[in-house]
Amino acid sequence: MKKGNIFLYLVIAVPLGLMIVPTIIVLAVALIPTGVAFIMERGKGYYGGITVGVMNLAGTTPYLADLWFGGHTVDGAVDIITNVFAWMVFYGAALFGWAIYSTTPSVVSTFMAMTAGHRITALRGQQRELVQKWGPDVESVYEPSSDESGSA
Repeated sequence: MKKGNIFLYLVIAVPLGLMIVPTIIVLAVALIPTGVAFIMERGKGYYGGITVGVMNLAGTTPYLADLWFGGHTVDGAVDIITNVFAWMVFYGAALFGWAIYSTTPSVVSTFMAMTAGHRITALRGQQRELVQKWGPDVESVYEPSSDESGSA
């Protein structure tokens, strides 16, 4: 990297960084539950962190919009992070993300069990029709023997 390029990058990056300081202040406070979720979900696919993060960011968005369109200043950011109701929205949205993340597996497993039960009922009905059409010789129940069902 040439010395002239470093100077160019600094000329662009420093003013850009200074312009987003109020946003960074609000996000640093508001997205703490997201960071915790990513730390807790280490190595498990980060689905909890993503779910909590999206809901947490959704709770932060109205306050960021107020900051951006109402004067993007550090004082505005401090006003937001010292507002108790803003904290309730930030962390309430994150809590809702945790609720979604923790209840989704049980809802999905219940749905899959219901679907499998309906499928079993439908297949048994088809089996009865086949027995009526072809006779009892086509009816058999597969029972794995003890040596087949054991682990390999």
